[in-house]
Amino acid sequence: MSHFLKKERDYSASHINHCLTWLNRLIYIAVDREIIRCNPLEDVKYEKKKEPQIRHISRNQLQLLINTPMQDRMMELARRMFIFSSFCGLAYVDILRLYPHHIGKASDGRLYIRQRRGKTKVEAFVPLHPIAEQILLMYNTTDETSPVFPLPNRDILWRDINAIGIALGFKENLSHHQSRHTFGTLLLSEGISIESIAKMMGHTNISSTQVYARVTDDKISQDMDRLMERRKTMNNNSN
Repeated sequence: MSHFLKKERDYSASHINHCLTWLNRLIYIAVDREIIRCNPLEDVKYEKKKEPQIRHISRNQLQLLINTPMQDRMMELARRMFIFSSFCGLAYVDILRLYPHHIGKASDGRLYIRQRRGKTKVEAFVPLHPIAEQILLMYNTTDETSPVFPLPNRDILWRDINAIGIALGFKENLSHHQSRHTFGTLLLSEGISIESIAKMMGHTNISSTQVYARVTDDKISQDMDRLMERRKTMNNNSN
């Protein structure tokens, strides 16, 4: 019950903040057009909207997920779909609408996916990582009357992947959409250009992809801070 009330308070605060932000903008327009002399809300404090947090899992967590098959059939499907999306970046709706005709083969024999994203309608082009290809070939790649993967509805998939995260001891709740963010951060950490990542993820503009650059920069900064702290501790101990 307390968790529910907290969510309600968070939603209310967010809604009030959103309304104040827009009201403030409208009043400044009125001031600019000389409809009113000054902005009566100028000194009213409100929290500005924060940038969305990109939640992804680490390489070690992804490897643990790869190494831990599930006995339950639906949970195993959820595990495979999370891994698949972590290596190709497709969101739930895009995997749901993935059909055999979206799959192609390059001259070197490597499979790729070419598909318009459900959210942005921008075409994504993704050469498949061997792990993603291995999962893909376990399902329907020939019958155009059926999608590639037999996905359950979104709520069931979310419930199962969350249960997997709990079973594996992940500290934060695991959701399927984290797999897409994991894909973006993994590519950037491997030195793939932002332009190529944007094409693979079907982003409408490069600013959407640059979020992953900020996440990677933050991680590098945190790693450097920890390294400096360890060296400081070592120096103190040696003295």
